[in-house]
Amino acid sequence: MEQTPPELRELRAGIDSCDDAIADAVAERVALAEEVADVKSDRGRDLVDEEREAAVASGYAERFHERGLDPERGEDLAELLIAVALEHERTIEEPS
Repeated sequence: MEQTPPELRELRAGIDSCDDAIADAVAERVALAEEVADVKSDRGRDLVDEEREAAVASGYAERFHERGLDPERGEDLAELLIAVALEHERTIEEPS
């Protein structure tokens, strides 16, 4: 079995570090979305705001395009992040 070259191990460690930062950012985003949900609930507003979700998806598409990435994948990521936050919020709302 061939040993992994040091430069490849170093690059993979960099990817692992990025993955940790992404997970931290997603957790922070979910926490903020939870606060938004609380404010919406206090004001009698619906949890889902399709107009805002469309704006978020558009923003991700633009950010991806600016960085030379596929804008459709940016929209996909936005949809995933929104789904994660909504799922978390609905889990919190359900009585145990």
